[in-house]
Amino acid sequence: MEIGDIMKRVILFALLLSGLLLVALPLVSLLHNPQPVGRIVVATGGAGGLYEELAKTYRTELAKYGVDLVTRSDLDGFYTLKALVVDQDQDVVAGFVKGGFVGGQRGRLATTEDNAWHAKDVAALRSIGRVLIEPLWVFTRKNEPVASLRDLQGKRIFIGTQPTGTRRLVGQLLMANGITADNATLIERELDESASALVDGEIDVAFLLLPPEAAKVQKLLRHPGLRLMNFATEANAYIDRFPYLSTVVLHQGAVELAPQTPATDVTILTTQAALVVRKDLHPALTQLLTYAVFRNPKSGFDKIGEPILFYRAGEFPLATDSEFESAPDARAVQSTRELPVLLRALGPTIAKAKLPFAITAYVSENGGQLLLLLIPVLSIGLPLMRLAPIAYNWTIRRRLLFWYRRLKTVEHAIRVAGDAGQLAEAGNALEAVEHGVTEIRVPLAFSSQLYDLRLHINLVRQQLTRAGRRWSERSPTA
Repeated sequence: MEIGDIMKRVILFALLLSGLLLVALPLVSLLHNPQPVGRIVVATGGAGGLYEELAKTYRTELAKYGVDLVTRSDLDGFYTLKALVVDQDQDVVAGFVKGGFVGGQRGRLATTEDNAWHAKDVAALRSIGRVLIEPLWVFTRKNEPVASLRDLQGKRIFIGTQPTGTRRLVGQLLMANGITADNATLIERELDESASALVDGEIDVAFLLLPPEAAKVQKLLRHPGLRLMNFATEANAYIDRFPYLSTVVLHQGAVELAPQTPATDVTILTTQAALVVRKDLHPALTQLLTYAVFRNPKSGFDKIGEPILFYRAGEFPLATDSEFESAPDARAVQSTRELPVLLRALGPTIAKAKLPFAITAYVSENGGQLLLLLIPVLSIGLPLMRLAPIAYNWTIRRRLLFWYRRLKTVEHAIRVAGDAGQLAEAGNALEAVEHGVTEIRVPLAFSSQLYDLRLHINLVRQQLTRAGRRWSERSPTA
């Protein structure tokens, strides 16, 4: 076998082996470690549909990377947490949770069961960020003298339905002020938009935990028979005692200037709703959801285009969280507002090619290892690639050298020919060489060498002609 053939086969084998390794190793890894499907199911109940509206703004961003976002508006409060940390056979992997819902499940005001549940199950959740503000609205009748939650002894109170975040937060605040079922009537219901139960005297106080743009809140704020409780004198105490609380001031006339609503400044306690995910959610999905959240903050305007109370551009989403540990895979995205390089570069391309999201997830998670694998492959492949032009040139030259060897043989036969018969055989061999050379196909870059070969054939033909003349002169029959 010619050396050119050997080199060519060695290079081809090395390249095929390198390609096989780059394809086979990830494929084996994929088979042994199944990657997630491109689907995120989010629990969005509990804010009058506002959580769901916010979640839907993430869909377009996620779709670019082959991820479909599905909302579950039927899950709220406790049922959201149950779907995330207890019923993990469900497909819910993320959910909106009201501020204070989890923070109230620990400490001296929490029950033994609350503390145990918090320690066991809440540790399985991670925060993507705080996404919007939710004030705690405490409505009373205008003639009801309530200056502090301590004044609610003996009152009839709507505290929210049992599974909701409102119910748990309100329960904590009431217990901190000594208000329990023993000295007040705690009713697990929510105030409706008509506020008839409060206005008609069926109850004395109603708690709501909703964003300021919620239709119910806007109607209640304008109700002529209601007033908001003012937390101004105790606001700092609540913030110190409950780290998941903060305050805002609803300034005089902020709702309506004519008639002025509210009639005076009102300090309101607020919480911040969080978007949480399962701890075991795949890093690529966590990063993509975080990216979608921070790229699509809540709008500062409501459905009819009115500015939203307390909205401050750039305030949300917040990466910090006082109740949940931040998702480690989300932190870099939170700080830079950008995805990791491989996920950002390859995710949309893979999605456009209609390939499974599992490929995107694998590349995102194992891209570093693939690059490390590429180093030894390149260390072998690059030198071989440099040999490729040499091998190619040698292969072309080998074709020409074959006929040069044949031509040298003919030339030698002409020199040593002992009679006219041998000279005739040399002539036939020369004809065979010339015919073979006419059949050669070489790249244009080697044309000069081909024409050199033809010139050399003519030189040998001239030698054959001269030798023929000499034999003709020696022949007695000449």
